[in-house]
Amino acid sequence: MNGIAQSINWKVVSRGLPLGRDAANDRAPTIDEIRKLVEYPNRRIRPIVYTMCSSGIRIGALDDLKWKHVTPLTNEKGEVVAAKKIVYPGDREQYYTFITSEVYNALKE
Repeated sequence: MNGIAQSINWKVVSRGLPLGRDAANDRAPTIDEIRKLVEYPNRRIRPIVYTMCSSGIRIGALDDLKWKHVTPLTNEKGEVVAAKKIVYPGDREQYYTFITSEVYNALKE
């Protein structure tokens, strides 16, 4: 902005910077871990686990989850085949994701 970028040798500066990570330390849960979570007696856990696994959202996105942000997608017979979910509604990072019909029915229960 001030015209000093042309006088700085950015190759030399970038050599001194530490390397960034390519990915987070996150990993997908195994099927056994998901089964163990779903066996928990609290009936509110199952839809939460299914929603996170099906849509790929993080735990922080559950804070804004409301029923009005879930829209069922039906086929010609009127059966729910999937659902569209808005993640981070009204935020700059708002995006859409999809969940399966099993997850939609678990949320509906």
